[in-house]
Amino acid sequence: MFKDLFSSYINFDYYNLNLNKIIKTILTLKKEDPKGRRISNNGGWQSDCFTQIKKPFETLFDNINKSILIVEKKLNLTNKLILDNYWCNINYLGSFNKPHRHNKSIVSGVYYVKVPKNSGEIVFTQPYFLASSEKVSQFNQYNSKIWTVAPEENKCILFPSYLEHYVESNLNKKERISISFNYDF
Repeated sequence: MFKDLFSSYINFDYYNLNLNKIIKTILTLKKEDPKGRRISNNGGWQSDCFTQIKKPFETLFDNINKSILIVEKKLNLTNKLILDNYWCNINYLGSFNKPHRHNKSIVSGVYYVKVPKNSGEIVFTQPYFLASSEKVSQFNQYNSKIWTVAPEENKCILFPSYLEHYVESNLNKKERISISFNYDF
């Protein structure tokens, strides 16, 4: 029997939330702090980290907490994962996020609020020795060096915090808006 030893995971969920209120709140946060912070973002805006859930994000995190329960069960965790922090992102035309990890957490994620076409996919990477076309007849989730996920409005992606990832450049004149977060014990 083939076993997937030490694998990473990506969990997807879709929520049916009122995105207009969330967008308005994020744009207000940007207006209050126009420079934002620079972590992995290049050319975009990123809010400070928040540890307390602000309005109107309560319903979003109620949904994320339900998705986190699924990951807890899959990982057979004995401790409950709790929200460590979250922040808001706006990627403008040409903006992208450099490769990075969220090393101080267990589970990280992103929730997509506004996603115009060609606004940049999230790309997960791994240092894998088979990742060349001469050694593999067809790439899949076991042998690929990269795995891309297309953003969609109301889509939430959860992944292990150690998994390196980056976000491709936004090629659209409209901004892509997302909320990123970390869960820990």
